[in-house]
Amino acid sequence: MLRTTVSKVMWVGRATVFLVGLAVILALLFGVASAAFAGNGDPWRLGRINVATSITKLGGEAGVNGPMLRLINNDSGTDDTALELQVQSGEAPMRVNSSAKVANLNADQVDGQDASQFVPTGTNAFVKNDIYKRESAVVAGVDKGDGTFVIAQACDSGDVLLSGGPANVNSTSTMVESFPTPGSTNSWSARIQKNGLTDNFSVVVLCADQ
Repeated sequence: MLRTTVSKVMWVGRATVFLVGLAVILALLFGVASAAFAGNGDPWRLGRINVATSITKLGGEAGVNGPMLRLINNDSGTDDTALELQVQSGEAPMRVNSSAKVANLNADQVDGQDASQFVPTGTNAFVKNDIYKRESAVVAGVDKGDGTFVIAQACDSGDVLLSGGPANVNSTSTMVESFPTPGSTNSWSARIQKNGLTDNFSVVVLCADQ
């Protein structure tokens, strides 16, 4: 009888130790988990995974004189950034409510075009594709029978006509028309009135290489 009682006491003792140990392990596990995963309403835990299912706002009625938030990464590596934004495919990584220019923020592409596809010119900041000029021979032109003469000049086949106009016209002649050639998508025509005198002229076109 005494031996049976002692055995039961020892079994109860071992069970108690097991349950206490299990409780300690669970407490440690849940404690570490709660420390590693900060959720809604919790402080932002640095160096830990923070999980939120609603928007987190930083701001005040009066605002701050200067940046509201500054991120600094002084790691010596070559692939470091101060901020990384990740979203699902097809979604914008950020939104802004101002059209003011951001200093030192450079765009690698504009409407899908790389910076190498834009060239500086004297009249425009950037012009898409390669721009070239074509000029006709300096000749009398086609006599229209009314004292006027016409010359047409086209861009290379498949390229885009940007503009055009006459050149080498004498001061004694009068410009009548300067226009895209009817029925053509890449040609320019110019018609002048020579006023009974002799005059050779040409037509120049500006084209975009496609």
